[in-house]
Amino acid sequence: MMEIRTTGLHWGVLLIFLVSSFFVGPVFGPSLSVQVISLTLFDVAIVGAAIAAFKDPRARTVGIVIAIVWLIASLVALNVGAFQTLALVLTGVMLLAALWITFQVLLNQTTGNLEALLGAIFGYLLLAMAWAMLYLHILRLDNDAIQMALDSDIWSSVVYYSIVTITSLGYGDILPISPLARMVAGFEAIVGVLYIAIMIGSIVGKFQTPDNGD
Repeated sequence: MMEIRTTGLHWGVLLIFLVSSFFVGPVFGPSLSVQVISLTLFDVAIVGAAIAAFKDPRARTVGIVIAIVWLIASLVALNVGAFQTLALVLTGVMLLAALWITFQVLLNQTTGNLEALLGAIFGYLLLAMAWAMLYLHILRLDNDAIQMALDSDIWSSVVYYSIVTITSLGYGDILPISPLARMVAGFEAIVGVLYIAIMIGSIVGKFQTPDNGD
């Protein structure tokens, strides 16, 4: 059985890498190099979570290998259409693996603290970024799967759309059109609400309140 670390994690550092992957596109503009940097930052966050979370070296190795294979497939898929399906499948695997790691670590926390809260925020943003990757690959398989402004940058748009969807804001400026895109967007909204209710609530509920002597 895999052993999961519940202490010693530096979620704040991983959170910096993850948040950076969100802002690279909007700050530096659309380009292939920007997408590569954003994907790499995201992958570093995933690899860091795997290294920090697993005690078993074999489990760490498997997690790192999956993350590296995903990164390579995603980078190749930027220019080779034949790799889009593989990249989409691997993104789904990455999403499930990352969520499992985060959930296992945070739910096994016996007490709430700032590090645990940062980990919960990391997991929430990880969901948004992973779903953005799914939207990106869905769009590359079908250009009409998601409706957005013609002159908009695709990468920044899917990241924005994922954030709007997971937070249930739903501005309506970007719309899922294909059945697959609609189903993926619907599940993201459901998972986003459940995550806030279960994960954040659990972490905050474990924070120890000071004893006032009552």
